[in-house]
Amino acid sequence: MNPEQNSSPASEPPFDECVKIIRPRSAMIQFVGKRMTWGFAWSLLNYFVLKANPDCHDPKVDPVQELIFYFPAAKVTLLGWRLDSMLKHIATHSITRVWPSKKELPEQDMTMPWISEMFILPYDYDVLEEHTPADPPATSQKEQP
Repeated sequence: MNPEQNSSPASEPPFDECVKIIRPRSAMIQFVGKRMTWGFAWSLLNYFVLKANPDCHDPKVDPVQELIFYFPAAKVTLLGWRLDSMLKHIATHSITRVWPSKKELPEQDMTMPWISEMFILPYDYDVLEEHTPADPPATSQKEQP
C-alpha cells in the first residue's frame, strides 16, 4: 500500500492552493485549520457575504476581501485576495475543501483565490465568557465607604 495514495482528510493541503474543487458538486465543504477540520453540509448554508475587508489599511499587505459563510452552527470568515473567484463554485457547491495558503501573495497565481486567514466561530461560543473572570473579586470592608 502506498501511503501517498491514501491521504487522510486531515492531511496537509497542497502547498500552492487554497481551494479544492470537485465536479459536479460536493455534499459538504471542509475548512481546514492548523489544529482542526470543520465540515458543513452545503444544504445548511444560510447565506454568504463577500465584502471589502474593513481592517485593510494597505492592500499590498492586508487582505482586501472578506468572505463570510453563515451556517446554523457557525460563522466562517475567510480573509484574502481574489475571493470573488470562488463565487461561481459556491453557487454550484463544487468547493470541497478550503484552507489558508502557506505561500506569500506574490508567488501565487494571480487568477486563483488566496486565503491568508480563516476564522470559525460556533454560534454557541460566547466571546465574552472567555474574558470574564471565573469568580468576581470580593470587595473588602476597607474599600467600602
